[in-house]
Amino acid sequence: MSKKVETYYYGNGRVFSRPFGTQGNGGWGWWGDISALSFGGTDETASHKESYSGQKSEVRSFSIGGERTLKLTAHQVDPDSLAQHLRGTVTEITAGTVTGELFPALVAVGDVIKLDKPYNVSDLVITDSSGAPVTLAPENYDLFAEHGSIELLSLPSAPALTQPLKAAYKQAGARQVAFFNSVPQLIQLRYEGINLAEGNAPVIAEFYKVSTTPLQEWALITSGNDLAGTSIDAKCLADSARPASGPLGRFGRYVAINPIQ
Repeated sequence: MSKKVETYYYGNGRVFSRPFGTQGNGGWGWWGDISALSFGGTDETASHKESYSGQKSEVRSFSIGGERTLKLTAHQVDPDSLAQHLRGTVTEITAGTVTGELFPALVAVGDVIKLDKPYNVSDLVITDSSGAPVTLAPENYDLFAEHGSIELLSLPSAPALTQPLKAAYKQAGARQVAFFNSVPQLIQLRYEGINLAEGNAPVIAEFYKVSTTPLQEWALITSGNDLAGTSIDAKCLADSARPASGPLGRFGRYVAINPIQ
């Protein structure tokens, strides 16, 4: 009897996806840095206990279905990946110039104003509403330019300002993500990895029909030494277009690639 060769696994690699049903070999997009990817499943069973011995012994137990699941931790945080994980859409905001943006009808010292286009604001000028507009000096307010936020530190009494105040400024472009405003899409997932425990042997795992849930957690404020990651759960569904007994199966496949001869 031949001895079984020990084989271990320690994986790193890249994860790609494309819309389910995409034809041909193209259309794949890389997910960026994924620090964890795991696949598993549970079985739903039916069972029967006999009624003749007084012991109620289980005499039958068999599978009648189950769930196949994926869990991922993603570290790529950009508008496109967030839109994918939050069922959203990305909108491009162009850079521009704003004039005559009104403050609230009456503002006071200590108030914080959020500009309508708070994207790396520059060249800010605040004036009042008088016929000969008076400009509010920069020492009267703090500008947090990156986020378009203004805190009023003082208001001159001579000359007194005619409210409402108005803002004129330049703003940078931006990309924004609207949450949960698109229909959930099924995807096909592909993992291209290396097994570090076996000399960086290449492996592939494919999951043909995947339904992802929205990300489970996204840490907007972080501490410690670790970068933020987003936790994502998914279900592997059966691709009924594939033969159940075929070499690729209906759920997915794992490929251990042989060395070059």
